[in-house]
Amino acid sequence: MIAGIEIVDDEARREAEWKLIRGMNKSFEGPVDALINWRFSMRITRALAQRSLALTPNHITIAAIVIGLLASLLASRGTYFAVAFAGVLLEFNSILDSCDGELARLRYQYSKLGQWLDNLSDDIVDNVFLIAVGHGLGGIWQTLGIAAAAGRVLVSLVTYISVYRRTGTGDVFAFRWWFESDKQTADDVYDPKAITTWLRSFGRRDTFVFIWMLACIAGFPYWVVGHGLVIAAVNVGLLVLQFTVYRNKAS
Repeated sequence: MIAGIEIVDDEARREAEWKLIRGMNKSFEGPVDALINWRFSMRITRALAQRSLALTPNHITIAAIVIGLLASLLASRGTYFAVAFAGVLLEFNSILDSCDGELARLRYQYSKLGQWLDNLSDDIVDNVFLIAVGHGLGGIWQTLGIAAAAGRVLVSLVTYISVYRRTGTGDVFAFRWWFESDKQTADDVYDPKAITTWLRSFGRRDTFVFIWMLACIAGFPYWVVGHGLVIAAVNVGLLVLQFTVYRNKAS
């Protein structure tokens, strides 16, 4: 009996295997992961989970980094086809970003190194991509791309320091803003029924990477830099409020 299914033939085995794989998703997924990406990521994870491949979640993360950096290299060229293909590659990077976590949960291959590598790789790829798109566009867009990446780096740095001090891990989902309670779980914070969850979705990686891909394919890479700049500005603004609230509490 596996995943509530009695294994009596190959069809039952495949059904149990798929049900087991389908249960590897996080309960607090972003909207694009929940509606679209899992349909690809879990099939890839199912193939990668075969013993003959001997792949670990960290291998998948490293492969995703390479694909993400290749996407950035193409985006920096600035031509339509290069940017469009770069957007598709970045979305593939996002799908693989789900695969490493699914494989880790499926095999119980958790590690602090894997957690840090997974989170830092996302930040590196996204910020390099923003700079690359800005470089490809040239002019003021190059400056805006760098500014967007710089703002995101600042917020990420503060987030990691805060989370590590509180939990000793690199779990960014453990970070809490001033209007959230430290006692809230990730499921509480990302409750799909809460309006704040849907507002935050625009800043979640699965959502903005998908939007960036569509913008690249549509021949509108300006949106990528503009959207990245808005996300950075909002988060920096929230960070300023965070420090202001905590300073007032301390005084």
